Amino acid sequence: MPNSSKTPLQLPFLLQKLAFWSWYLMALLILIASQFPNWLSHYYTHGFFKWFSQLQRRISSMAPQALGEYLYFFIIIILITNCLRVLIKYKNEYKNSSYLANITKAMAIKLAKSLVQLYVLFMLIWGLNYQQSSPAQQFNLTVKTSYDDVAIERLTIELMKELNETREKISDSSLAHWSKEQVFTNAIYEFDQIKLLYPFLNYSQPCLKLSKFPFLGDYLGFLAFYQPLTGEAIIRGELPILTLPFTVSHEIAHQLGYASETEANFIAFVIGAESKNIVFKYSMLLQMFTYAQSAELSSIAKTGDFEHWKKLIERNKQMLSTKVLLDRKKIKLFFLARQGLLIPASSSMYNQFLQWNKQAKGIESYNDVLLWALAYRSK
Repeated sequence: MPNSSKTPLQLPFLLQKLAFWSWYLMALLILIASQFPNWLSHYYTHGFFKWFSQLQRRISSMAPQALGEYLYFFIIIILITNCLRVLIKYKNEYKNSSYLANITKAMAIKLAKSLVQLYVLFMLIWGLNYQQSSPAQQFNLTVKTSYDDVAIERLTIELMKELNETREKISDSSLAHWSKEQVFTNAIYEFDQIKLLYPFLNYSQPCLKLSKFPFLGDYLGFLAFYQPLTGEAIIRGELPILTLPFTVSHEIAHQLGYASETEANFIAFVIGAESKNIVFKYSMLLQMFTYAQSAELSSIAKTGDFEHWKKLIERNKQMLSTKVLLDRKKIKLFFLARQGLLIPASSSMYNQFLQWNKQAKGIESYNDVLLWALAYRSK
């Protein structure tokens, strides 16, 4: 008579094996799906993610504080606790060489599974947005792949003229009354207006939060960030007021599924370019001029012509109005006061993260928005 006592044990064992390999299967399917950006753009970014992120924002907006920050702290505590538990569990076995190989193998398998699970979850709730097709198709743009020094020079001069003209229309008294909350309210309004021109930029279920731990940004190097686990856009409230409109628009772009920093910068550029709000336009111009001047100086630095480098800076200072120069000085002083606090490893890790997600230039990819701006302005 066959032994039937093993039958009850087989099903749980098979289910356990199935659950184990299902994570690897999902990871494989995600890698395959990443090869079809148009399909991802249609079914994921503008399908699943659009619905899922709206649900996230609806839930998160019920809480006045940034849940995402506390969630990150909770995850860090859990990771540290689990590491300590493993060390305590195997502390005696480490001394026995006969067990060391088996322990190492078991831990390697568990680590591999954990990394695969993390990869799958990250890609499903946010990461696949990095793989979607370029939004240049949505805007009907032809974006070049490299800078044209002449075009960047022309753009820099145009931006300086527009900065001077725009700043003259902003009184110092009206600017002094702008608050963080006012920037949030106006940013939501700006996206309500832009959807009339570009319906795919419709921003429903707004969820903008002020960081409760803004000082961490000095060490980790962020002005604001999108929290994929909660759908929140979390912004440092102590930033200079003139940087906030562009920064908030950038983070809303992330909430809409524009994952790459270049694309999010471009959406913020479009908001400022099409806005009737003079402060939003001015904030965009300040940021774009910073990128344009940086691109010019970087190009000159590669030639080693330091005299040309100095002359360009002096020319730009002479072309910009006193008010614009003062605004830029205030912003520069804010960041200079904090530049020594940045943890070098944080920049390296973020640079690597961007490169893993189809942004080959890493942190330098922020400047690529100039290519998009040139295409948009020529259109």
